[in-house]
Amino acid sequence: MPDTSSTHESDGSSQTPPGAADPPATEGSSRTLIDAATTATTVAGDPPPDPPAPEGSSRTLIAAATTATTVAGDPPPAPRPTSREERAFRLRAGETVADGIRRAAGGQLADSSEALAGVVHREELGEAIHGTRKSVKRMRAALRLSRDTIGAATYEHENAALRTIAGRLSGARDAQVLIETLRALEQRAGDELSPQTTQRLHARLEDDHTREIAAMADDGDLAVATRRALEEARARTEQWSFEKPGFGAVKPGLRRVYGRGRKGLRAACEDPTAENLHEVRKRVKDLWHASELLHAAHPKRMKRLARDLHELSGLLGDHHDLSVLRDYAEVNPQLFTDMTARATLLAVLDRRSDALQRRALKLGRQLYKRPPKRFVKDVARGWDKRVGSVAHRPPAG
Repeated sequence: MPDTSSTHESDGSSQTPPGAADPPATEGSSRTLIDAATTATTVAGDPPPDPPAPEGSSRTLIAAATTATTVAGDPPPAPRPTSREERAFRLRAGETVADGIRRAAGGQLADSSEALAGVVHREELGEAIHGTRKSVKRMRAALRLSRDTIGAATYEHENAALRTIAGRLSGARDAQVLIETLRALEQRAGDELSPQTTQRLHARLEDDHTREIAAMADDGDLAVATRRALEEARARTEQWSFEKPGFGAVKPGLRRVYGRGRKGLRAACEDPTAENLHEVRKRVKDLWHASELLHAAHPKRMKRLARDLHELSGLLGDHHDLSVLRDYAEVNPQLFTDMTARATLLAVLDRRSDALQRRALKLGRQLYKRPPKRFVKDVARGWDKRVGSVAHRPPAG
């Protein structure tokens, strides 16, 4: 199975009439890809990829990303953790819960900013975007875990800011995911999917990706705005104030995160639509990252839980990616030599989706079998036993 932590960041589809402006992308949405694909009738008729920015052009992403203060008025970089250990997304026994969350969250934002700053060549941009989006997702999971103690206003402000950052970078990643999904499907299907069946679809997806990367690489304003937003968010984490000490700072959030996942899984079992399964995946990711943060409560158990949640997230993510690819194929019949070729692809997609769905729901029922109250009680007991003396000190700030 492909790396389940790296290929799943898109959902939904709708069609835009040729010539109309693309609708704004929503969180986790890949509509712009599918909408854009409907504006051309054939692969040959697609516009060529945007050319690279000419030498000496001002403020491309590649140039702008490598300078922390590219334009006048940009804030200086926020203070950053000094080592990989300091950035680790895990609360430690030697710190309060509040200090640990501030440190871990700030570390993710520092990683995000540096991933973009390290881009020198256009070929590196896709991986940098992916790394940034993964770090932002961990940061948002930490926010949800501490939502009740940092206050509604702080939570809403920070969550909206991070959602905007992730949305700016979604187009290129969504395009890459569809390419990877189709390749993985072809490898699994073997002779059932001939190269001729998917040749034109491959060409369109590659063109989509090339255009997205080129547009992003040539947009220096995007680089400046994104890194500025990351640095400002990083600076704000230092000011987060926690109303509750110790494990009490995350206990209500952990119960909510687990309970929402369990409720979502029940809904998906009763009605396993692509939308319901994707909603479960988002909640699974929250619990996965929460288990990473709270590793010290039960090191072996939490490590095993994080591993299993990662696997479940991957199964659901693969299912979602196949759903998006199916939507893409359905709204683009011109990408197939005939309807038989398209029907063959859709049949392979459906069989693979059904298999992933069965595996995901089976694993999900195992991971969410405990009631929320019992799950949180078990984690809290482990935390008090192993980290309690530190966890109950008053928060610093």
